[in-house]
Amino acid sequence: MRKKSILLALACMALAIAIVACSKDSKKNNNPSLPDHPAGYGFAVQGATFVEGTLPESTLGFAPEVHMNQNFISGGANYVTVKSEVEASKVIVAHSGQEGYYEVPATNLLTKEIVYDFIMVFDQEFTDASLNVIVAIIDKNGEISEYYTTTITLVEAGAGTLQVSLAFNNDKDIDLHLIEPNGALYSDKHIGFNNRESANGGELDLDSNPVCDIDGVNNENITYSAEDYVEPGRYTVYVDMYENCDPSIATNFVLTIFYNGQLIQTDKGRNPITGTFPVNEPSNGCDLNNIRPVCHFTIPDNGQQPPAKSLKKGLPKFLRSQDK
Repeated sequence: MRKKSILLALACMALAIAIVACSKDSKKNNNPSLPDHPAGYGFAVQGATFVEGTLPESTLGFAPEVHMNQNFISGGANYVTVKSEVEASKVIVAHSGQEGYYEVPATNLLTKEIVYDFIMVFDQEFTDASLNVIVAIIDKNGEISEYYTTTITLVEAGAGTLQVSLAFNNDKDIDLHLIEPNGALYSDKHIGFNNRESANGGELDLDSNPVCDIDGVNNENITYSAEDYVEPGRYTVYVDMYENCDPSIATNFVLTIFYNGQLIQTDKGRNPITGTFPVNEPSNGCDLNNIRPVCHFTIPDNGQQPPAKSLKKGLPKFLRSQDK
């Protein structure tokens, strides 16, 4: 009897060690809408389930039409739209260089066509130069379409202790703005295209399509490095249609906010946050008094202190003020 107890204890210990080992190989998320996934996979898909194993074989004679940003940043996101010939029950999303894939419940966007969408969120530590994304649909009978494959390219941007990122799905001059706690619009605590660096050190290090000089990056990014001061308090985020380069098409965008390696809670109750600029959205020209903030979020007071002046990056920069 004693021998059986010892064997049982050893078996439990081995199981516990195995669970710990497996957890070290997984990417954990605070956000329940993002599934855990293997470390190094590169991205998660909002609202999806991660499935281990190889991709199932195609049984249908068509591939879906997929529209997505061909660029991505570490800690950013991608708004993906899928058009199908038949109604789907799920959408398959995969990374061609990794084992496993995501299954996303398919919810039609209520258009005249059969259209689905999903949000990819990229790990802050994922820095591969490119990523092969694979997409297919599973129809109502469990049949699987052919696989659509595309390569998206990494654009360098800072991840940092605090990272606020914006991605949009076509070529517009859409600007990201962040107001720090106790700050005001157009002050030294307002980070945007005409004041790229705040007094606390936060910096807009990626700015796309200025005045419709199209670069096709379609991502913007604000980052605070480990040397910068992430001030406790309430932050405000604006997403501004500075210039609508093609009013005939709508634009979907997605905002992500990472703090200390995790997606932080916002006043909207969600993160990532998605939105749409409809057809014929007027250009706003940085009149932030004319629009509402996309969200607010709060950084807790953990005793963080401003760095010495010698560590600060310098005075605010006006690198794009001449362009606009």
